[in-house]
Amino acid sequence: MEHSKARRRWWNITVMAMLIALPFFAFGQSLLQGYAPIDDLFLVVQNLATRGPTWDHLKITFTTFDPELYIPATLVSFQLNYLVSGFYPWSYHLVNILLHGGNAALLFWILKKITGAPWASFFAAALFAVHPINAEAVVWITARKDLLSSFFALASTLAFLKQTRRGMLLSITLFLLALLAKVSVAPLPLVFPLLLTIQGKKWNRKTLLAVLPFLLFSAAFVLLALFGKERIVQTSHGWETLLLAPWSILFLIGKFFVPQNLSPLYEVTDMIALTNPAIFIPFFVFLCFLCFFCFLYFFQKKSLRPTPYTLTLAIFLILFSPALLTFRKAGTVFLASDRYIYLPSLGLLLLIALILKGTAERWTPPKSAIAGTSGFLIALLCLLSIKQTQLWNSADTLFTHALLVTPRSVAARTALAQTKLDMEQPEAAFAILKEGLKQGDDARLHLMAGQIYARVGQVTDALEQFNKSKQMDSKNADAWFAIGSVQEQTGSSDAALENYRTAIELDPSDVPALTGIGRLLAQQGDLAGAEQAFRSALAWNPNSMEAHRGLAPVLAKTGRTDEAQRHLELGLELAK
Repeated sequence: MEHSKARRRWWNITVMAMLIALPFFAFGQSLLQGYAPIDDLFLVVQNLATRGPTWDHLKITFTTFDPELYIPATLVSFQLNYLVSGFYPWSYHLVNILLHGGNAALLFWILKKITGAPWASFFAAALFAVHPINAEAVVWITARKDLLSSFFALASTLAFLKQTRRGMLLSITLFLLALLAKVSVAPLPLVFPLLLTIQGKKWNRKTLLAVLPFLLFSAAFVLLALFGKERIVQTSHGWETLLLAPWSILFLIGKFFVPQNLSPLYEVTDMIALTNPAIFIPFFVFLCFLCFFCFLYFFQKKSLRPTPYTLTLAIFLILFSPALLTFRKAGTVFLASDRYIYLPSLGLLLLIALILKGTAERWTPPKSAIAGTSGFLIALLCLLSIKQTQLWNSADTLFTHALLVTPRSVAARTALAQTKLDMEQPEAAFAILKEGLKQGDDARLHLMAGQIYARVGQVTDALEQFNKSKQMDSKNADAWFAIGSVQEQTGSSDAALENYRTAIELDPSDVPALTGIGRLLAQQGDLAGAEQAFRSALAWNPNSMEAHRGLAPVLAKTGRTDEAQRHLELGLELAK
């Protein structure tokens, strides 16, 4: 008996070690990479809330958004990184990999507890550990919020499944930490009863009451998140969400089971209407499935109880539901992101474990065949993950790949053009934009073309492109700001001020336009107006180096030298 317990203990330890080690084989190359070209500098480096756990930094962490998400626990994790290694990116990548390995280990224990099938659970967790669709969440430092929130969410789930009073208290605490890392885990409490059902346990009044505190925390954080979204991010229309949701769900499930052409940008380039086959087919398939399950549960004479297999799909849909609110960003519609499936994959992996368990109960193939097939699949996924990780080596490789996957994506095309411009290759940037114009005119292409002309000093051509972008999309604040920026640089202060103010009317969160207004008003001697503009900019983004630097001399001229010195120091700190 003791020998058997010792063997199980060593087996569990070996499994844990393997699940924590596997991500290093799949994503370890990221340790040699720098910051990703999407948001990493903005969220990690140019952020006062990540400069080490001081009282001032913690205050910023718990009182601001990032800009649209409330993620204090994630920001605190960045502070601890900074405490250890400063801004050397290897430290941040290391923590991401370790968190992913920890998530794989927690996933194994959850699957094992629910299915009672250790080998099937180990295989499913290993798939998760090396799956290339997780490369975005692991390799992208900004996606720490997905990793950390999932870590606390999975730990909370495991504690809840113990069904003890101490386990419940621990589960609530861990769930609160998960919400503080990222609010997208809010639907998790709805999954708890489903997991108990799959485990073979029945619901009762006590179970439902135990879930109630979780739901209250979820509701509070959802309201907080909606406030952040309202401040800065566009939301999709109801009809748009209804049409895109089935496509997004089936799209990511397809990417999970056939991980090809993974990309950081899946822009919707076709018309969002049922006449579009790309939308109609998933919508029709989803509607057929819904009708089929309704028929089974309401008209079948035998048993109305859902099967464990259908419950796993329900778990996936519940955990994926927050992603259905994020289709539209800055005027661009994105179908999905690979990281959106990170925690929801719990449902798909549970489905795989249950299928393997059911298959093993009916048919037992040779152990060598099982080991060989499993090893081959894990190795194949690991190789695909290595290849996917390499794409994040530079902005050039990442956006070039994104454009190859979605050639009509204007977001990918302008990002690649900006990358070429940053590499001092304006001719290459122009060539990329001209190729895009062959596929269709777009205001964003002209806006990018104007930025290239402005960089090389062709002011007249830059204004022509900016004005064309404005004519095509008069509600785009970026075009008005771009025109004002050129006018400010060429000495047309009054015209620039007017365009900056128009940009603010269209987008009150346009921090560069607010700082531009502050600069021009300060030059004109309107210190009160300049101070108001700079403070408005800092209200939207407390990490605006230009706003801190602009506000400091305004305050100094009005006799508030101590406050002026503080803003000057903050500006210098952000410049490091």
